[in-house]
Amino acid sequence: MMELHICARNGGKVLRKFALGDLEEVIIGRDEDCDIRIKSPVVSREHCTIEQDSTGSLVLTDSESTSGTFVDEKKIDSVRLEDGLEIVIGPAVLKFYDSGI
Repeated sequence: MMELHICARNGGKVLRKFALGDLEEVIIGRDEDCDIRIKSPVVSREHCTIEQDSTGSLVLTDSESTSGTFVDEKKIDSVRLEDGLEIVIGPAVLKFYDSGI
């Protein structure tokens, strides 16, 4: 199972942890209705989503956010999640880990 750790971009402190189990869709953004909320004006209301693709892999897709979603300082449209991946969204770093469960 994949775990998501949300860390502060300045310092790396872990702010929250989530287990990404059999959820069909996870919406990340600043809106109160998002599954994972990041309170920042540079994060779009619905910034990105995590869904399973046809092979069962988890994929994060940018929802045409204003400020973008970044991997290795490159703006991305979508990326397959794998152990050790780090994604930057505004003031947050999303770190993904395979928990081995």
